[in-house]
Amino acid sequence: MEKLVAIIDEVPEYGRRLAMYLNSDRDFPYRAVVFSTAEEAECYVKNGALYAIIVEKCAEISAMKVLAGTNVKLFCLCDTKEDQNPSSLYRYGSALELERCLLEVKAEKKTPVIGFFSPAGGCEAEFLAERIAEELGRKGKVLYISLFPFGVNGRQQGDGLSEVLYFLRQNGTECKERMQAVLQCGEYMDVIGPVRWYSDLRNVTKEDIKELLREEWWDGRYRAFFLAVGMFDCVGQEILNCCDCILMPEWETVHGIEIQEEFRRQVKGSGETELYAVLREFTVTDMRGTTFEKAVEAAVKKGEEVIERYGGGNPKADVGTVGLIYGIDRCAGQK
Repeated sequence: MEKLVAIIDEVPEYGRRLAMYLNSDRDFPYRAVVFSTAEEAECYVKNGALYAIIVEKCAEISAMKVLAGTNVKLFCLCDTKEDQNPSSLYRYGSALELERCLLEVKAEKKTPVIGFFSPAGGCEAEFLAERIAEELGRKGKVLYISLFPFGVNGRQQGDGLSEVLYFLRQNGTECKERMQAVLQCGEYMDVIGPVRWYSDLRNVTKEDIKELLREEWWDGRYRAFFLAVGMFDCVGQEILNCCDCILMPEWETVHGIEIQEEFRRQVKGSGETELYAVLREFTVTDMRGTTFEKAVEAAVKKGEEVIERYGGGNPKADVGTVGLIYGIDRCAGQK
């Protein structure tokens, strides 16, 4: 299927000129089309026909609503060079520069950050998060970080997030080795367990998480980082804003549906448009039997789409090397 780049701008002539330039370049792999509003492009989004949308600033929120839960890239036109960032395009730059920025994102490669949050939380939510992370790890190891106050991977298994954050904040020469020594290592995922005290969780910052997820700490061994967040307080909200996607179960119970509807309403009303845009919902009807397995399968599929978008993780290892790493890990664990 031919992929499109939608251009939505208050100056139609600008959009038409940009589209004409992009379509005249034989090396540009997409076809540019001009729309008046983001809503006009919605049917193309649902059919999976869009690669990206370029919008003016005033149309950014409406575009985010249309793109919520999809992998379509969103670029906002900015009027000054200083405002430009990886998700924006400088309006007055050359057409060649705009084209380069569009294609650079396609080649972006990093270890994606997958979040998990359930407004209707509880121990079942964390059990579900663990199962999803484990299934995602079957194609290449995942680092699972428990941000639940009291986790399934409890203190009885050793040190956890409190100790990791302490080492990280010391910024010493042995930080990397100390953090790696805290890991609970498994075949498909390594785990950083929960905090020692609930008060430790309240002190976690967005900067802490970004520093923790620096790839050099982990030698590129993971295909994804998985953050299981237990609460949507100020801390949880900051942490979820570090994620490339957020897997959110829709619990098919009367109480669950009410809580989820209120959560969506509050997120929309709070202006958290970027967070809302990366939510990936999946249905959970029952925690038993085949329905539970189907829910895990649906969530894993959404997670895999995000991993694929960022190059599949494991930037330093191919499939054969990953298999060798697993073998070494298992041998090391037996000694």
